[in-house]
Amino acid sequence: MNGSQSVEEKKGASRKNLLLDGIVILLCVILFIQVVTFIREASDYLKLPEIDEGTLIQEVNGRQYERLVENVYRNEALGAPVKGDMAQIYAAAYYYEAAMLYNAHQKAGNVRQAEEKYAQMQAYEEQLGEYAFVKEEIWAFLGMDPENIK
Repeated sequence: MNGSQSVEEKKGASRKNLLLDGIVILLCVILFIQVVTFIREASDYLKLPEIDEGTLIQEVNGRQYERLVENVYRNEALGAPVKGDMAQIYAAAYYYEAAMLYNAHQKAGNVRQAEEKYAQMQAYEEQLGEYAFVKEEIWAFLGMDPENIK
């Protein structure tokens, strides 16, 4: 009896080991598929399209300054060439960003940081060109009083 029990125990243990090996292999295959999917999605994310000048102009005209800043930085990250009015549009985005931070620092009482952002605003204002009209629109958009701007 002991001999037959040990043979059955060995067969049972062998089946358990085989089952566990199968589960491990299945989990490895699933992990491999997940890694491949992750890499594919990550590479697709890096292939974002450049934002064209027309879209940037629409964002300026629609006062979508947050999206404008995001898209300008996206174009810079992608190495998109600056053509046409894009340099002035980029200046409008940078002006908005500097004005937003100026406003925040001024309200918080951070005088030095507010002065730095004001200097940036002035530098970008010189680059606005035909988009100089956005300066007052940005002030209104941010709720900034023109009399309180440095």
